[in-house]
Amino acid sequence: MSRFTYPRLQQLIASAKSHLPLGVVYPLSLPALETVRELLAHQLCLPTLLGPAQRITSLAKEVGLDLTHIRLIDTPDNPIAAAQLAVQMVKQGEFAALMKGSQHTEDLMGPIVDRDGLRTKRRTSHLFLFEMASYPKLLGISDCVVNIAPNVAQKQQILLSSLEALDRLGIHQAKVAIIAATEVVNPAMPATMDAKSIVDAHQITPIYPGAVIEGPLGFDNALSALSAKTKGIESIVAGEPDLLLVPDLQVGNILYKALIYMAGAECAGVILGAQVPIILTSRADSVFSRVASTALALRLTAQP
Repeated sequence: MSRFTYPRLQQLIASAKSHLPLGVVYPLSLPALETVRELLAHQLCLPTLLGPAQRITSLAKEVGLDLTHIRLIDTPDNPIAAAQLAVQMVKQGEFAALMKGSQHTEDLMGPIVDRDGLRTKRRTSHLFLFEMASYPKLLGISDCVVNIAPNVAQKQQILLSSLEALDRLGIHQAKVAIIAATEVVNPAMPATMDAKSIVDAHQITPIYPGAVIEGPLGFDNALSALSAKTKGIESIVAGEPDLLLVPDLQVGNILYKALIYMAGAECAGVILGAQVPIILTSRADSVFSRVASTALALRLTAQP
């Protein structure tokens, strides 16, 4: 039986070749350095490694990564110190994007979202793009990583950032399903009320030009036009959304892991809303996913 090869994510990787500078922060694990090796093989960027040089050099030998032509900045053996330096280098225009190495997420994101970090007026959020054999295009999901329990205004900002990103990737007039446990608006279920508020507001003042936003929709009728028809739901999004907006992080995180571990999906993910895109890898991510995430970030960078 042939294995699904994720052609759309492969195309994303192929389209992102560049000489853009990428800061890889505290890459003290074999997967982190394997990813750097693959980034160079795909000619995606010019990586700079920030962390304790002696430990990085030792690990690089284990994965066959030649550091001869890679910039390596020696820092104290402290993930927060490495992240703080990376933030300052972004401010100086030295990096087009940042990638998490092997530190805990809060050790990287703390300096980024600090008042003197890389915050912008836009709320920080996360976008995943999933590819799986059972769906005919890339499927975006926001926010599975950053915002724990966003309110309506915060969800609107998450949507705006995600829709801007999709548009830059060539996914125009995106179809969005705001998902909940049910398509019925129920005051006892805040997610359905939030969805209705967002849809109503979008009809008056569009969140993003050309985007079609519907909700609340159950996951079944968001992804299946037949399910929506069976339930008597009139929808132009059902069966073909480009983006799902989840109610909260718990739903998003469980959905993300279910797609990876049960549906055979692979994904690319990026933090939006900071001064540069942030590649927030998980320790369990495949090297392919890390490379695809880097390609996504580089495609979205504001730098030429």
